[in-house]
Amino acid sequence: MPRPIVMIVGGGGPTAQRLKAHLTRRGMRVRKASDCGVALETLSEAQGRADSGKGAPIGAVILDVDGAGVGAGAFRELLQSEFPKTALLELPPDGAGPEDVGLLVAAVEQDLREHHPRPVDDDAESYDIPLHGYKFEDLNSRNPRMLELFDLIPRFAQTDSPVLITGETGTGKELVAAAIHRQSRRSDCEFFTINCGALTETLLESELFGHERGSFTGAIQDKKGYFELASGGTLFLDELGTISSAMQVKLLRVLQQMEIRRVGGTQTIKVDARIVAATNASLEDAVAAGTFREDLYYRLNVVQLQIPPLRERPEDIPLLAEVFRGKFAERLSRADVLGIEPVASSRLKSYPWPGNVRELENVIERAMILSGGPLLVESDLPERLKRADARRTSVPNFDLDEPLFSVVQRVRTAVEREYLKRLLKRYRGQLGRAAEHAGVNRRTLYSKMQVHGLKREDFR
Repeated sequence: MPRPIVMIVGGGGPTAQRLKAHLTRRGMRVRKASDCGVALETLSEAQGRADSGKGAPIGAVILDVDGAGVGAGAFRELLQSEFPKTALLELPPDGAGPEDVGLLVAAVEQDLREHHPRPVDDDAESYDIPLHGYKFEDLNSRNPRMLELFDLIPRFAQTDSPVLITGETGTGKELVAAAIHRQSRRSDCEFFTINCGALTETLLESELFGHERGSFTGAIQDKKGYFELASGGTLFLDELGTISSAMQVKLLRVLQQMEIRRVGGTQTIKVDARIVAATNASLEDAVAAGTFREDLYYRLNVVQLQIPPLRERPEDIPLLAEVFRGKFAERLSRADVLGIEPVASSRLKSYPWPGNVRELENVIERAMILSGGPLLVESDLPERLKRADARRTSVPNFDLDEPLFSVVQRVRTAVEREYLKRLLKRYRGQLGRAAEHAGVNRRTLYSKMQVHGLKREDFR
């Protein structure tokens, strides 16, 4: 049976566009109807094709109350009476945050699972994607902010404008840079990475711009630098905030004129490399302190992508832990390790992860080596995780340069997740009683649990 269709009625604003992108990426078929009248005609036609076995029904309708016309109230009644298996949800207003869109996506998928289950022998992708996360290139996430980033990458990739990626060490900045390259028109050419913080100034200059034979001791032949090698492709400059003032001037010249001069050379060479830079420091603060050139900052900061730290993406911790378990099961020949037991999973979720995704990967690799199988258990984890206070509420860090809305959204997410954890623990995973206590319906509670990566069985 074909997968049910999701229809957005009257939504023409940015929130509807973001929602459509999220649903499409999750493998859903999305149609739009300009108003309620068109929507009813489309529903009838789709149902007729589905009844005859020639098409898919419309499994969920997302209504833009303000944009769907004056018949929204009557449309609700007709939908409930004529199409009882079709879920009806409301589109958040324009300006809604990523979390609101994420909750709506989760609710749509839950309704499709309940009212349109897939046949047991159907090997197509199931509706359980929120439980397993979304994979984009080499990135995996269920976090609304990360899904927003996944939306932006293909759009930014189609230009040649510089991209600045910000985020703490270990958050996956190089993976994002590589995804930008693979999504771009330059994907058939090379992608080069250079860690600016790992090289001395002299060596960095030679690596970036190349050198002429005899320009310094050991320069026994001409050498192309990364700017030349990456012509036609992408050059990723990691830890850019560490470069000296002199190197900043030289880099600015390249960005302005797209030409370089090798060390010891006199000839200018035209280059055509797309620049993606990354930093774990605040370049705005460095500009204010006079340690980073303002003109270079604005040259690089045409497009900025910010990767949230892992402690602000709690729903991603079990997802990524499972991704790494599978990775190391193959690499270490430990196919006998089939999962992570609940107590160990709880430790992973309560730890603040100062080293972010990279630290989590290292912890899982260590646990896979130590495991006696078939599950990773608490004793396989490092001592620092065992000492972590599982009841500690983590309030996200924030920068005063961030908009208030962004800060409030992240704090709200952290508090909501902690509330749900305590609520589910009190009622031992009984969703009906927990929902009644929280003053929400069972479906809303379940959707929020999915967004925050919480499973009822962990609280029984």
